[in-house]
Amino acid sequence: MPITPYVALDLQQLEKNVRGMTGKLTQQGIEHWPHIKTHKSVELAKFEIACGAKGITCATLQEATVMAKGGIDHILLAYPMIGEQKCQQFIELAKKIKLRTIIDSLQGAEQLSAAAKQENQIIEVYIAVDYGAHREGIQLDDLEPFALAIQKLPNLKIIGVFTYAGTIYQYRTEPEIRKAAKAEADLLLSCQERLEKLGITAPRTSGGSTLSSFYADELKGITESRAGNFIFGDMNAIYGGIYTPEDCALTIRTTVVSIPIEGYATVDAGTKTLTSDQSAEPGFGYIVEDPNIKLVKLNEEHGYLRYDPKQIKLNIGDVLNIIPNHSCVIPNLTNKIYVLNNNEIDHIITPDARY
Repeated sequence: MPITPYVALDLQQLEKNVRGMTGKLTQQGIEHWPHIKTHKSVELAKFEIACGAKGITCATLQEATVMAKGGIDHILLAYPMIGEQKCQQFIELAKKIKLRTIIDSLQGAEQLSAAAKQENQIIEVYIAVDYGAHREGIQLDDLEPFALAIQKLPNLKIIGVFTYAGTIYQYRTEPEIRKAAKAEADLLLSCQERLEKLGITAPRTSGGSTLSSFYADELKGITESRAGNFIFGDMNAIYGGIYTPEDCALTIRTTVVSIPIEGYATVDAGTKTLTSDQSAEPGFGYIVEDPNIKLVKLNEEHGYLRYDPKQIKLNIGDVLNIIPNHSCVIPNLTNKIYVLNNNEIDHIITPDARY
């Protein structure tokens, strides 16, 4: 085995997660366009497509470029293109593959339109609508005037509406998450209907986080889900009630390197291996071997454990597995993911789009 800390990925659980999520969506007539920012790997993106995904979603132009070079030719870039240089680079990539993106400002749309017109390309775009997370998207009251303005721009073709319902991660129970997923689908479908009343055909509706897509029956009616985190799982999925620790395919393996006093231990995984992202409960991850051991603090190379020495025996040299709070950050912190088949190294995955 490699020296710790390192990222371990269980092959059997990975496959179960991918086939499970894509199967749920397919049963409801929803295309899966998984977000590859979770893993940043051409190999894993191709595996998701082999399991039924219709394309992939990327967060950055760099990710899309790497995936295209890796042979993937249907990509949604779920990020507004702003700036002449970025729009020109987008158009160059769109000449080579089927590339779509989102718009939520007239400025960005005009820049993309100008770049597309210059290169005689027609670019398919989704109108991004703000669900309430206020991360991106136009406000609902602005939908009609914004759509009409975009329709007048040359070389852009509105194909649908898009939203990110990130507020769903505040919920912890199945009824709450189901209700939020249904509201997400209703928003997209109502926006689609409003556009059609304007004479704008918008056949595609793009939404779906890992939480909402787990209850895919509540999303029925939308055309595509961008669920991405499902492939690994993490504490967000566990706190959301859709995964157990056994469902999480990715862990960080770390070694106890110091026990200064009883009840206090240090492991060799800190912020450069894990993530400082918080989740629903205090701490920075879940110790698989004993959840009563708490990971309470991180420095760059150090993780601080607290435990009851009367109940738990830790020794220097013990190897522990940590489920991170947010697994999507992990591949961007490492250049190697060790794929385990029955706890033996099968091969190494490179996060190709890491930066």
